[in-house]
Formats: sequence, C-alpha cells, structure tokens
Amino acid sequence: MILIIKNTSDINYHDILANYLNEMNVNFSDEDVYKIITFLNEIYNFNNVTNIVGSKTKDEIFYRHIMDCISIFSLNKEFNQKILAQESILDMGTGAGLPGILFSILLRNSKVFLLEKNHKKVKFLSDMISKFNLANTSIINYPAEYVAKDKKYRESFDFITARAVAKINILLELIIPFSKINGKIFLYKSRKVFLEVEEYNKFINKLGCKINKIEEIKVPYLEEFRAILIMDKVTKTPKIFPRDLSLIKKANLFK
Repeated sequence: MILIIKNTSDINYHDILANYLNEMNVNFSDEDVYKIITFLNEIYNFNNVTNIVGSKTKDEIFYRHIMDCISIFSLNKEFNQKILAQESILDMGTGAGLPGILFSILLRNSKVFLLEKNHKKVKFLSDMISKFNLANTSIINYPAEYVAKDKKYRESFDFITARAVAKINILLELIIPFSKINGKIFLYKSRKVFLEVEEYNKFINKLGCKINKIEEIKVPYLEEFRAILIMDKVTKTPKIFPRDLSLIKKANLFK
C-alpha cells in the first residue's frame, strides 16, 4: 500500500526529491530537479488522455514511479554517476520513460537508449527528449525480440534496466541478449523475486548470466517491498535466443 501525503505541492515534491537524491549521494542541479518535477507533470497530464501509467493521481505517480525509479541510485557501489559515465545504458520497455528519462536527466555523461514498441509512448518520449534537450538519449522503436537479433544492438550494452515490463521468463529471454560480456542487468522487482530466482536460475545461466545479488530497496513513503535483482553477463547468449515472442510465451524448456 502506498502512503499518500495529502496537500502536496510542487515545492514538497522538490524538497522530497532533492533530499532523497542527496541521501543517495547523487550529484544534481536545481535544473535537474525542475526537469524531473516537470516530467512528473507531463506524465500526469498525458495520463489523463492516454493511460501511459496505471497510477492516476500525481502523488501516486511521484512516489510509486518517480521515487521508485531513482531508488536504484541507493546501490551506489554498482549504480552511480561515476561508474556509469561514458557507458551505454538500455532501459528495456521504458514505457513513459520510467526510469529511462530520469537516467537521461541525472546521467548526462552516459549514453541512454530507450526501447519501447508502443508508438503513442514513443511520441511522448520523443517530446520529453526534445523538451528537456536530452542529447544523450536515443529511442529504439521496435519489438525487443527483433532488435536483439540486430548486430548493432546485440550484446552491446554496458548496463541494462527493466521495470515491470513482462513476466520474468519472457523478460529474461528478451533482455539478456542485449548485455555485453561483463555487463550488468538490473531488474526492479517485488517480493516474488526470491521465488523467481529459484525457479529460473538455470535458465538465467543458460542465457549467459549469473545472479550477482538481490538488494532490497527502501523507497521513502512507499509501503511496498522493493528490490533490485542484479545479474552479471558472463558468457555469450546462444544465438537461438530470443525466440519469437509467441514461442517464448508457450515454451517450458527452462523448467
């Protein structure tokens, strides 16, 4: 259950966001915070026309999405501005740009790629990139199972993130082929991550990854279990993966 703070204003959002970024030792400017709050407003307004996120109120979008997304920076040994500088980051199934656009704002020295197949969401992303002058950001508007076969993108990314994209068995097969050897994959997960890791660990290994760790995250004002599953890419992914999406959904080869 999310804790809603009543009578919040943009000033409150600003202070809460700035305090959390400071707590996580993230370097940011007032302009960065302004952009993020503006991004929040853009999502809220667009969501009233097109259901781009499930949450309806601005408070829900702020706490459940914005704050949740930036919580990954609390893993400051694995995910920080210094480590990510000049590196390529792929946000798989970025949707409204959560967390991809936030990375674009806070990781100015990184190359951020947003993979999203939905054209309405891509238009929104394109508008945000233009509005915030995010020259470090590119959009890949094509289904992941096809992009992952493209030599330009296959096993080419240093860091990959995904948040609430698909069922874990589908996500693993789609996302792991994008990672470089020695790259890292970060999945935003709920409490069921422990069962998922137990069930799919052999399949993760088959795709060329190994589990690094599961790190619980405490998101301010959010009374829900949050964790980041970190995987390391150790060997090349077999060329047969990913299969067509219809086959992935039907297959039980990994069980």
